[in-house]
Amino acid sequence: MSDSGSKEPSGDQREQSDAFQRRLAYGVEALQELLNLLEQYAPTWYTEEHHRRASRALRGLEEARQLAKGRAARSQKAG
Repeated sequence: MSDSGSKEPSGDQREQSDAFQRRLAYGVEALQELLNLLEQYAPTWYTEEHHRRASRALRGLEEARQLAKGRAARSQKAG
């Protein structure tokens, strides 16, 4: 019988998921650092709209990171 219907992630899928989570974490950290620097130095060109957009992007990345963590945890429990 074939394992194609199995819900259990393969080792390759886990590695890809782990790599994705690392890249996402790196992106969140980098964006947070840039946002902090912009807030600290407050260049004249940095508007409230820039702040709102960056904050929304950061929240979106953080939400995606949490979803990815939850999926990985569920996959590990199942495996």
